[in-house]
Amino acid sequence: MLSELQHDKIAHYFRVVLDQDRNGILQEQDFRAISESLCILWRFKPDTDDYERVIAEGRRNWELFREHFEKMGGEATEFQFLKFYETMLGPGGEELYEKFVTRTVGTIFDSFDLNGDGVISINEYSDMFMCYHIPIRYSAKAFVKLDRNGDDHITKQELMEAVDEFFKSSDPKSPGNWLFGFWGDR
Repeated sequence: MLSELQHDKIAHYFRVVLDQDRNGILQEQDFRAISESLCILWRFKPDTDDYERVIAEGRRNWELFREHFEKMGGEATEFQFLKFYETMLGPGGEELYEKFVTRTVGTIFDSFDLNGDGVISINEYSDMFMCYHIPIRYSAKAFVKLDRNGDDHITKQELMEAVDEFFKSSDPKSPGNWLFGFWGDR
């Protein structure tokens, strides 16, 4: 069972980050919109290998979700999405968590480490907010909270800790609650 805070965070993740067209259902076009935003950020032009690679990755991410929601017998509504995360975060959901969350973290990290230096800078983190259409005004505060050692960079390990806190923690003071910048000081 998700805690109230987990429910709120995951519902917000669904509404703001993934459901790009805000129609209440995750669909392939939502993942395509995210991929196209990434291509714009990276200045990949349509019909180039880089553009097609990013679009294909978005399609693969969609297929992972689609397969699971079909097994659940329905479309990917917010309600179904919350049930999916409840299953994933419950007993026996470790493999599902690894498949959906850990894989995604690696992809996100690699996507936004634009200069390939193995860390995410504040500018690169702000780019993530822009690509996902998250209000940019939260990016600096979120970055500071997630940069646990204060070195002005987020490592893959720091990002994974933040992701784990975002999805798993019911502590309102967890820095990971700020992963997508919405949670204010609680």
